[in-house]
Amino acid sequence: MTRFRFPLVDITIVLALFVVSFIVSRAAMRGYRTAGIQPSFYQGNFEPAVMMTCGRGFISTTSQAVPKELVDFLNLRRNDFDCAFLPASFPRIPVTWNTTWYYLYGTTAAVWRLTGISWTELDSLVAVFGGVATIALYGLFRLVAACWVAAATALLLTVSPVNLAHLMSLRDYSKAPFVLVAIFMLVVLVARPMAFWRVLSLAGVYGVLLGFGYGIRGDLAVMAPFGVLVVLLLLPGSLKTHAIRNVMAAALMSGLFLVVAWPVLQGLKRAGGCQFHYALLGLTTPITDGLGIVHPLYRFGDHFLDTFVDLKVGDYANRISNLPLPNLCAPAYDIASGQLFMQMATTFPADLTAHAYGSVLGILRAGLSIPAMTQPAAPFPSSVLAAMTYGLLEHVTSLVAPLGPMLALAAIGVAWAQSVRHGVALTVFVLFLTGYPAIEFEHRHWFHLRFIPWWAGLMVGGYLLQHRGQRWNRPALARAAVGVVGLLLALAVALAALRLVQARTVGSLISRYESEPTEEMRIERRNESFVRVDWQPRDYAPPPVHRGSDFLVVTLDAAQCAGATPLAFNVKYDVDVASHDISITMAVARPDAGAAATRLFVPVYWAGFLDQTYLKFSGIEVAGAPGTCVQHVGRVINRASLPLWIEAQVPADWSSQRLYQTFRPPRLFR
Repeated sequence: MTRFRFPLVDITIVLALFVVSFIVSRAAMRGYRTAGIQPSFYQGNFEPAVMMTCGRGFISTTSQAVPKELVDFLNLRRNDFDCAFLPASFPRIPVTWNTTWYYLYGTTAAVWRLTGISWTELDSLVAVFGGVATIALYGLFRLVAACWVAAATALLLTVSPVNLAHLMSLRDYSKAPFVLVAIFMLVVLVARPMAFWRVLSLAGVYGVLLGFGYGIRGDLAVMAPFGVLVVLLLLPGSLKTHAIRNVMAAALMSGLFLVVAWPVLQGLKRAGGCQFHYALLGLTTPITDGLGIVHPLYRFGDHFLDTFVDLKVGDYANRISNLPLPNLCAPAYDIASGQLFMQMATTFPADLTAHAYGSVLGILRAGLSIPAMTQPAAPFPSSVLAAMTYGLLEHVTSLVAPLGPMLALAAIGVAWAQSVRHGVALTVFVLFLTGYPAIEFEHRHWFHLRFIPWWAGLMVGGYLLQHRGQRWNRPALARAAVGVVGLLLALAVALAALRLVQARTVGSLISRYESEPTEEMRIERRNESFVRVDWQPRDYAPPPVHRGSDFLVVTLDAAQCAGATPLAFNVKYDVDVASHDISITMAVARPDAGAAATRLFVPVYWAGFLDQTYLKFSGIEVAGAPGTCVQHVGRVINRASLPLWIEAQVPADWSSQRLYQTFRPPRLFR
């Protein structure tokens, strides 16, 4: 890796990049506002930031005591707010929602104390975050490339519409500088032998950075154990000789993280944090589709909605854990959602691993591309020249983007050629950083990691230039080949082994589904295709809330389901508003004539408050066959007998089919 040979030059470039990035980021925010796009970062939750700005502390108040001016400010009906609008005395209650945003609220309050409370003034804060992210990128690229190449690449990614568009979400963008600086610090620790005190100092700074960053955005939590792993196992020198150094560095890193993050962790303990809620959202169909995953006979759920996961967790807490219905994101909710997620992980280990693989491939493929548009507005800056430039960049980078995984493998090979430790370290870095976003694979969670294939390309290019005209070192080539081939084999064997395990766990689950006693329910065929189900749910929520759930078994009539067109079953809900609709469509293979009946297993829900029903399962609409295709509908009698309720279609020959998720073939083969 390249060393900083000209510190003064690098410092000058860093300062220049920060200034340029700040100016571009702030101008982009103004440009988007001018185009009529309102930045969105859950401004309605920023009441604690206002209170901190006005010297009232990290508190909230009752809805009745909130001044109209503050309500208008939080709902974006006004841009500014004055502390004078707050009454001298009002009910003060602890913050019970988003307590993990403690340092984000505090940073916002610090800015507002200087500028006045105004949404537009936060454009400067997000521009600072953008500037820090840019110089962190420069530092990472500078480790493997000349200063001018590193600066150009960092600036290219800064002005990318992907980066500029994410500036409009202060909450999500705020993690980017912390993650990138943390990665840079870890790479420096791994790449270069350092004096004992320097290792401890850098590890301590890392812990402080992560502790503060965790209070900015909860995503930073994953970087804490990763940092400890790196300093324990991947620092220069033998583990035996430097064990004391590594352990002390890990202890200092962990200790300072806990000290700085203590207010956040206390809030997490007191009010909850919804960590497993997001992991469960990451198992839903829209997210798995984005990972390039093909579903087998089952699905966790089709709706990427907080409402849907809240229903799943509440149902699990009541049926399996015998807990009262927990409030969304409360500590009891965290316990129940964690238990549900662990049940999913132990039943579907191969699927969760496939999600991580899909995340790795997705980020490495997408990272090299620079899309011209990511928002419904002209790219910034709005001009014909800018549009042409972005269009050309998109065309060129989209052609090379599929090479991203190959570049990452080549970089891993180069690292192995240098040393076994470097090879192992880079392998761990690439797999972890591109794999953990599978927890909830939304672009807002991994846009800042798009630099990885660029970094890999610069590393490979620098290595080739450095060794041009030289004879290849055979031991180095052998190490590179062993490292790359060994990695691919290890990943393939691990997935294959987990699929064998999952075939047994899922097979056992489906067998239990089939053998569970059911109670038949009355159905009414309202028209040719709709089957109304007379479902009377058991209310398990404390008044005035209503909650109900059941696990339905729908048996199909093979003769009535015959036909040539696709067959689908729409599980319908009566809802008060469209956003509460969790209706699903199950595409079903037609049962073979004379074969045993195909059965559909479907969890259904009811939710309401007082006399209002938010949503309630109503019936099944058949597409591609008459309603008589549904022979009968039953519900599992013992609701606690089956811990996991997932959507599944179970034909007679289900045991011969794949019981794990697979990958969609690359576009070249489709």
